[in-house]
Amino acid sequence: MSAWVLALFSLLTTDPSRLRMNLPHDLAVYLNADPNQPPAPLEHMKRELSGIMQAAGYRVIYDDPRAPDTSASFSTLVVLELRGSCGMPAGSYRLERSVASGASLAETAVSSGVVLPFSQINCANLTRMVGPLLAEEAGAQRDFLYGRAMARVAAHELYHVVIGSRDHRHEGVAKPAFSVGDLLDERFDFDRIALALLRHKAGEAEPRPDANGSSMVRASGRQ
Repeated sequence: MSAWVLALFSLLTTDPSRLRMNLPHDLAVYLNADPNQPPAPLEHMKRELSGIMQAAGYRVIYDDPRAPDTSASFSTLVVLELRGSCGMPAGSYRLERSVASGASLAETAVSSGVVLPFSQINCANLTRMVGPLLAEEAGAQRDFLYGRAMARVAAHELYHVVIGSRDHRHEGVAKPAFSVGDLLDERFDFDRIALALLRHKAGEAEPRPDANGSSMVRASGRQ
């Protein structure tokens, strides 16, 4: 295991006083991405992901896993790897091939049935899925919508890490397959039971589980 991974695990602590006071849990997201990633979609992803997780009782803190802040302590931590180019080039977009229904948009590592805090987004598949609909958008709007789609996929994986389960919900961000509409529509959030599970982990509510599945979000054939 690399030195920075060991450093990340050394940051994991639990603060009982935060639970008692119902304060937001600090959720550290260590972004592992190519330095040449398009900056605009990434910034939009950060803002959208922070908003989605805030509703569930978590304050997202972003950092670089190659230079972690060892003086900080976090209730929950996840390494999020961005694979491929997470954005669309300026100008016209040529679709090389469409994403297959059921193809992985993102996944989280699982070992011996235990969900590990290591997730990744497959940006090649994400681009194939949303690219045809974003091709006609202006550059700034295209970056915004792409970043928002990334955030929704990332939030799905954070859900698995936070609750420590491969289970899925039947609707919302925690369901097992996303359509293009789920990724690009104005609103797409966790359903109330997923929120209850997340808030329970943050010491805010009682859980009401009733789902099953695996820790991967897939592309849905629905538009």
